[in-house]
Amino acid sequence: MANEKILVVEDESIVAMGIKHKLENLGYEVVDTVLSGEDAVRRAKTLKPDLILMDIVLKGEMDGIDAANQIKKLFDIPIIYLTAYSDEEMLERARVTEPYGYILKPFKKSELNANIKMAIYKHQGEKKQREIIKNNLLADFYDFILGAIPTSTTSSDKEMREMLKKIFEQRVDDDLKEQFDERLELLELDENSATEDLLNAYTSWITDLYSEFGIETQFTPKESRCYLELLNCPWIEDAKKNPIFCLNCQAMISRSYDWSQLEGEVIRKSTIADGSPTCMFQVKISE
Repeated sequence: MANEKILVVEDESIVAMGIKHKLENLGYEVVDTVLSGEDAVRRAKTLKPDLILMDIVLKGEMDGIDAANQIKKLFDIPIIYLTAYSDEEMLERARVTEPYGYILKPFKKSELNANIKMAIYKHQGEKKQREIIKNNLLADFYDFILGAIPTSTTSSDKEMREMLKKIFEQRVDDDLKEQFDERLELLELDENSATEDLLNAYTSWITDLYSEFGIETQFTPKESRCYLELLNCPWIEDAKKNPIFCLNCQAMISRSYDWSQLEGEVIRKSTIADGSPTCMFQVKISE
């Protein structure tokens, strides 16, 4: 029997009850049924379901496609659309969000089950592929740092650190700035946007970026400052032997902040390599 957790988004209560009944008969756990796109985003965050069944046409300002787009930006949850319509324009809007399937109403229990199983199987395969990519990225990152460290130098320690920091910043610019700019464009943000919106874009970018390396992050706002903590380090033993490893994280965090068009600066406060429980950076925001 299946035991995956499923969130149902359907604004017709009777239809939602019918879907819930079908799913439970198939052995799935229905963690909630919600009526609006806004509630779908909120419950996706708190419940973290294995899959979402999303009605495309929902009452309110946010329809199912808008909700799916928000969920895709924030969470790694597969979505299957439910719809009674086959309007080409609507389907094109839905296609952009890259759903894991469409089910036309009314549908049979067997059809629902087959679509869910295929979606979960596909999603698990994609997660494994991303894990392989992440491991390759870690290896590439590791080799790059080792390659950047001089085997011998007549420069002072401070001069060498500044030189390596510039090397790392240049690579960050080359590899990541275009992606960051695309994120701002997607969110319709620029230098005239509210500080809060730009800061939210920056923090979500950093969270997503470090999650690719398997690093957990935590942001703590405090008045005109924000504290960013990296809770683990995949290169901790190497970083303890050679603090140069820590410069690359500093480059990624500070350069991303520069791209955000926020006023202020990023200051490194502590590192795991130095014996602190976390790597901490202070983001000083100037209004």
